[in-house]
Amino acid sequence: MTQLPTKRQPGEPEISSIPTWRELADRFRDLMSDFLKEGKELERELEPKLVPALKRLRLEIEKIIAKLEERTKAGQQPPPPPPR
Repeated sequence: MTQLPTKRQPGEPEISSIPTWRELADRFRDLMSDFLKEGKELERELEPKLVPALKRLRLEIEKIIAKLEERTKAGQQPPPPPPR
């Protein structure tokens, strides 16, 4: 028969030292700085790929809008001039 390991006694959590607010602020500032730096690097990597695709998408949308405008113009007669 196998035996389960014995339960550990709950002890005090190992905390070397509680950081001060200043240390926490410094850590947060460093973290945000790294986050922004990585975001800028990602933007530089993606921009050459995305800009041409977005330009093609814009052209396609403009073509669709032009077709819809032509359809609405063909389906409607110009309104009569207002009486004077």
